[in-house]
Amino acid sequence: MEGELQKRKVITTLFFIVLADMLGFGLIIPLLPYYVKQFGASDLMIGLLAMVYPLGQVFAAPLIGRFSDKVGRKKALLLSVGGTFLSLITLGLARSVLVVLISRLIDGLTGGNITVAQSYIGDFTDEKSRAKSLGLIGAAFGLGFILGPALGGFLSRWGFSVPAFFAAGLSFVNLLNIIFLLPDSKPAQDSKRVPFTFEELKKTISMPHLGSLVLVKLFYSLGFTMFESSFSLFAMKKLNLPLSTTSYVLAYVGLVIVFTQGFLVGKVTKKYSEDNVIKALIFIASLFLLLYSLSANVFTLLLFLGPLAMTSALIGVSLSSLVTKSVQREKLGGTLGVFNSVDSLMRIISPVLGAAIIQYLGPSLLGVFEGLVVSISGLIFYLVFVPKYSLFISKSSGEVV
Repeated sequence: MEGELQKRKVITTLFFIVLADMLGFGLIIPLLPYYVKQFGASDLMIGLLAMVYPLGQVFAAPLIGRFSDKVGRKKALLLSVGGTFLSLITLGLARSVLVVLISRLIDGLTGGNITVAQSYIGDFTDEKSRAKSLGLIGAAFGLGFILGPALGGFLSRWGFSVPAFFAAGLSFVNLLNIIFLLPDSKPAQDSKRVPFTFEELKKTISMPHLGSLVLVKLFYSLGFTMFESSFSLFAMKKLNLPLSTTSYVLAYVGLVIVFTQGFLVGKVTKKYSEDNVIKALIFIASLFLLLYSLSANVFTLLLFLGPLAMTSALIGVSLSSLVTKSVQREKLGGTLGVFNSVDSLMRIISPVLGAAIIQYLGPSLLGVFEGLVVSISGLIFYLVFVPKYSLFISKSSGEVV
């Protein structure tokens, strides 16, 4: 009973930590172009600034994840949130494009909050309830993204630096929550069992079932990060939607994702295993990626985006949950870090690729390409991952290797 209460306390605390973190992130990202324009930034420089954070994440997420395996989740989360706090104070005080760039780089190189939060979930939950708990973290992530831009727009009335300082305040509250409310989940004696080396991390990812799952994630992430980064341009070019309407559409997508991750994931994964959820839904998601780009009006667009948001939310949580069930606890942070860094890498590539497709091939073909790469992800999952994962499960006889 006491263990169950502690688990609930940890999950609730992590929910609010991730919510506050993503509120801060959502506050800043839409305002960055306006913020640096006042310092004379060119359009190209704005694009480069957008790349700095995910580029830092590609390298930082696996390292902070492995750091959490070695020294404990709590210390790693303090490092990550502390870096975010420092970056936001720097951003608020910035008076040049260079200082803004440095602030984004600091945040990117220390940003491993989601990876460590997922590792916490892996430590404190059993396999049956893990997907539900990961879904709640995903819901906090989505809710922060929905509310953050609106709050940032409101606060910017008093100057573009105000949202940065407000977000820094949220990060400071997070630091207090971590220090006083969050127990560490990684005993010191466990941390000595796995060396903190790139070679050890490479060895873990080279496990047959994990390597194929990272490949699945790569194609899946390419399709959906392209949707995220290029949807506004698609809406403008294909349907001639104004910014306000596009914002409402994206808010609708966000609400569907939050509802799915917060309420449906637990019910679905209680009845079906994560691999069966992915097998059932991944080609359905591919189909709706194709259909949304053929929409003739807002009504059909909303009709197709609802199922797309729901299936993607279920698949995303199921993929993360599969990772947590595929490695030893003391390797979990580093492995999740590599898995999450794939998203960051794709967020560097996909905006350029998506814009090129829209410009040279037309907006209707954007969804065709997105659906195609997600279908490739599904084929790799069916033909490569599932047999290797089944062999892994049978060899481990119910124990994570």
